[in-house]
Amino acid sequence: MDQNRQGARASYVALAIFVALWVLLPSAVRRLNREAFAEFQAPALHLLGKSRDMATFWEKKSRSTEEMAAAGRDLARINAALEIKLNAMDDVRRENVRLREITRYVVPAEYMSVVARVATRDSSSWWQRIVIRKGRNDGIRPGAPVVFGNNVVGRVTAVHLTTSEVDLVTSPGFRCTAYLEGDEQNRIALVNGVAANSLGTAKSRVSVIPHDYTPPAGQPARVFTTGMGGVFPSRLLLGYLDGGTYSTPVGNFKESLLIPSRDLYNLQEVSVLVPLHQNPGEALMQGDQFQ
Repeated sequence: MDQNRQGARASYVALAIFVALWVLLPSAVRRLNREAFAEFQAPALHLLGKSRDMATFWEKKSRSTEEMAAAGRDLARINAALEIKLNAMDDVRRENVRLREITRYVVPAEYMSVVARVATRDSSSWWQRIVIRKGRNDGIRPGAPVVFGNNVVGRVTAVHLTTSEVDLVTSPGFRCTAYLEGDEQNRIALVNGVAANSLGTAKSRVSVIPHDYTPPAGQPARVFTTGMGGVFPSRLLLGYLDGGTYSTPVGNFKESLLIPSRDLYNLQEVSVLVPLHQNPGEALMQGDQFQ
């Protein structure tokens, strides 16, 4: 019994010393430990994602020749339709360039698109975060918006050598300004993630909605990014208002819940929009990492 008590006492003393060192050590050392742990688990994340891709490949490989031929014909039809749309978009692009030259319009910030596969989803934050298989070596920077097509997925919050962490639209740490469909005055609303339990559907909250705003009848109101703040390009789709709006106890504003525009839990691939020039918000996020 005495030996067991001495062992337990020694364990408590070791734990107290470790906690004290963790609190007293400089933030740079703590950040180095977090970075080392992230790089240590990066190969496992890559292996997990690649094994999932390999399983999908062999599942499709096992299909019959008739199924593959039918899929090839469908793909050829889709490619032909997309080629027609690309030609039409090229005409629109040339007309857009011509109008910009006439009006001397200032072109907004340009982005470099980096396609990344989703390695894993962090269940410790109630499915509010994903890890992608691209990092600092691929040009990813903190604060970069993450999209799927024209839909907002989230924002990069931490970048490692070969992986990056992305807070989803539904993450409690996500913030964004937005326009509401049907508001002709383009008044600004705020979107922020809401913490949800693991069994519920994750959503976001739309606040500071003008009291006289009325959603379009017959369809859910769409919510778009404003482009302000230099993080997200303008007119990207954040999601849809979940039902109507309700008044808040304070102020002449209303609130509503936001349903994300994509099924964030089933995404296999996303695009990271890396700004070609650093913006102030990104500089602040990079500064936070060294604190």
